[in-house]
Amino acid sequence: MVSNPIDKLIHDLEMERAKEYWETLKRLKAQTEEQKEWREAHQKKQLEYMRSAGINLKEVEKDLEEDARKMKSYLEQKRPLLISRPKQDTHFPVNLGGTLIPPSAGFALPPDPGVVPPINPAEIKFKNHWDGSGWDWLGGPTGTTKYRDVMFAFTPHQSASYTFTACIAFHGFYFVQAHDGWLTSHHAEVSVFVSLKAFQIIDRGWKFFPAVINREGDNISEFDNFDQIVNFADTQDFRVDEPVVVTASIELLAGAYGGGSHAEVNFQDGDANFIQPQGLWVSPVP
Repeated sequence: MVSNPIDKLIHDLEMERAKEYWETLKRLKAQTEEQKEWREAHQKKQLEYMRSAGINLKEVEKDLEEDARKMKSYLEQKRPLLISRPKQDTHFPVNLGGTLIPPSAGFALPPDPGVVPPINPAEIKFKNHWDGSGWDWLGGPTGTTKYRDVMFAFTPHQSASYTFTACIAFHGFYFVQAHDGWLTSHHAEVSVFVSLKAFQIIDRGWKFFPAVINREGDNISEFDNFDQIVNFADTQDFRVDEPVVVTASIELLAGAYGGGSHAEVNFQDGDANFIQPQGLWVSPVP
């Protein structure tokens, strides 16, 4: 049982968010199963047309296997360099005015209902990746999304409009690899998003921001380090002496289709790769 009132509020808010997340996943899973059946049936017809046209499908399958082998070799060559790179010096956030609130708690949203495990909110380690497979002429959503939530709590000293800005340092790397062929379809994409939500007595709803990372393509061969401090700001009216909880949700998306394609966004492997929520600057609007 959580006894501290602020901690209990944080816990209750996160469990409610987790329930909504699990319900969304359940609906998406059902949709994905329906799409899978339709895609498989359509692909079967396409293969029949290609056989009737005299196309040697075994040769195409060999090409797909070779693409996958080359991708595996490429990753084995490049990933160790990104994982073993030296750790960046900590850069403290620029003073944006007001009070800097440290992270109060962190949580990982698991894919299945149950306990939502706490995480270290000062240094978040997580990644997401997806490998494409098959011919995949139809494309479509093939991938996965992972979330980590960071909570900041404070109590306003006066009733007023407040600005609050979450400062988050990102240290990691990404891969997007896909090469279309004349008989196959390939695509790879990675995205990193952050959204903010404030709660005081009632839920104030999510504010969404432009992607921190957003790379995709059908013919793309790209990998890079990513080391940036990014600020995410909102303004809300708050009442004096009522606790406020601000949730910063970090979302990693990785998707790929077609054999030999690969998508990866990594803030986990190695000492240098992590996400550091540095704090929440809070101040009443003058």
